[in-house]
Amino acid sequence: MAEPPFPDVLTKFRELNGLSQKQLAHRVNASVASASRWTNGHALPQLPMAEILDAELGANGKLLAAWRKATRGETWPDWARSITNIEMEAHTVQIVSPVLVPGYLQSPSYASAVFRSGWPFASDEEIVRLTKIRAQVFGQLPRLRITAVFPMTALTGVDEAIRREQVAHLLDLVGSGRVVVHLVPEGSILMEPPTPMMAFRLHSGELVITSDNADGNVIHAAHTHERLHVLITGALAVALPARHSLEALRELV
Repeated sequence: MAEPPFPDVLTKFRELNGLSQKQLAHRVNASVASASRWTNGHALPQLPMAEILDAELGANGKLLAAWRKATRGETWPDWARSITNIEMEAHTVQIVSPVLVPGYLQSPSYASAVFRSGWPFASDEEIVRLTKIRAQVFGQLPRLRITAVFPMTALTGVDEAIRREQVAHLLDLVGSGRVVVHLVPEGSILMEPPTPMMAFRLHSGELVITSDNADGNVIHAAHTHERLHVLITGALAVALPARHSLEALRELV
């Protein structure tokens, strides 16, 4: 018999504890919206929150096991399956990342550092696995062309060895003709969007906008696209032109 998916396990233990979604959110110090998305299968919590939920609900590892199964793709949640389909059907994507180099463009050592910071309870084996998956994504999407906006501090704020590897990786990607980089110079602030956001243009001509929040990826409703796309174009306006960004990258080598 197949194991139930994460939302079903979460609902089961929440109800066994006599908690509403609102009460659960308060108990684990999360927003009610986050608890709703986890329950409805629209997002997955990150590992630290999955561990807290398992402990608070007395699931004895069952909730955490369901989370691990979902994140490894064995029981792929609806939102993640949709993201994968979007990536495969898209021919371009505009990415605005307010803090870090976007995941598609991260070098192995940069990605590893990001995972170690964001997933402090993950094992070394888990970090290696996640880093390997991230490093493979760009190559698995050969038709996708990427325009990325992120701050210069995403590079200057990391250790020198990581920075050098990441800059060299970015220069290779730009040289492939599939990636355009726009750096937000130091001294400028990228006020919006507050979290990483991606605008995919599908081969059908449709626009799909997603964002990466603390509780997982969110696919935004079509009626929000106009407002959200303004945030992306606004970020491009703050950033350096592609040619100047390329010059800035070369100076960091």
